[in-house]
Amino acid sequence: MPDETPIRVNLAPVVDVTMSLLIFFLLSTRMVERESSTRIDLPVARSAQEKDRQDLGNRFVVNVRDAREDKKEGVEFIVEERAMSLNEVLNRLTEEKRIQPDVNCIIRADRTLPFEYVQQVMVGCGDIGVTKVTFSAVPRSSGADGL
Repeated sequence: MPDETPIRVNLAPVVDVTMSLLIFFLLSTRMVERESSTRIDLPVARSAQEKDRQDLGNRFVVNVRDAREDKKEGVEFIVEERAMSLNEVLNRLTEEKRIQPDVNCIIRADRTLPFEYVQQVMVGCGDIGVTKVTFSAVPRSSGADGL
């Protein structure tokens, strides 16, 4: 009868995969937080719907914030937690479109902000050739009074 070889379980590959998954989820969570960490009072819309982030595809999130809250003038355009001018935002969007032709520009704008600032981003998207534009809004609850 041949000698029996003892069976050994090598846990090193399991630990490697587990650590890789942990790092991936930590980084992806951080990226999602960066998109919506800017304090913005989103508008309320009856037709607003919850969307799965995967349905939105390749996202480029532009936060348009009323700077008067911080005693500044005008508006702040914020991408990935960094305040930029409109030209800088459009340059970044142009680069993103070059890398990802089907990029979806998501505009998160403060509800008190005049529409002209949102319109500037929309016109810029059109000039660049971005055809997917999504607006962030809060769904109106069925019990909301006067909203």
